[in-house]
Amino acid sequence: MYFIGEWMADNAIMREFLDDIEFYSGTERRKMLIVPPSVGGSMLFGTTWRSYLSPTKNREYDEETGKYKTKVYAENPYLKGVFKEFSQLYFPDFSWEQIQLNKNFKCPPHKDKKNIGESVLCCFGDYTGGETFIEKEDGTEIVDARLKPVIFNGAKYLHGVNDYEGTRYSLVFFKNYIKKNNLLEL
Repeated sequence: MYFIGEWMADNAIMREFLDDIEFYSGTERRKMLIVPPSVGGSMLFGTTWRSYLSPTKNREYDEETGKYKTKVYAENPYLKGVFKEFSQLYFPDFSWEQIQLNKNFKCPPHKDKKNIGESVLCCFGDYTGGETFIEKEDGTEIVDARLKPVIFNGAKYLHGVNDYEGTRYSLVFFKNYIKKNNLLEL
């Protein structure tokens, strides 16, 4: 058991786990924003249909899902238990398959075009500012996901991160389309 069931204490515990990870940005995220690895990055945790990392490196196969582990999952398999326990404590009815891990990655306005339905956003760190804005039909909603998990449909609503100072982590739990035989499926 990693967490104690009190949001602010568990927020600090999660930050300790995140502080121990070496962040980088995957190819798709580097197209969105360039963040030097010494500062942070944005990477995917979970499994994927893609079996390769590069022409000379293949991903580790995950027997449980029949997919392939992302690099950060293969390098930090213990995080699966950490994230599972955290999500069961704070959003037990939300089913997720992947997590976007961000460190000092100020996402510009975007939609998560391959996500299915709602996502859960949680933020951690010692920073000021850094609220998430979500453009909805009835106006812009400004949320601080350090205070509690925020659920919204990132595929439907344009969203991004306001300016901030300090170290800001975010985790976005979501489901994604998978690719099978060159077709996108749910």
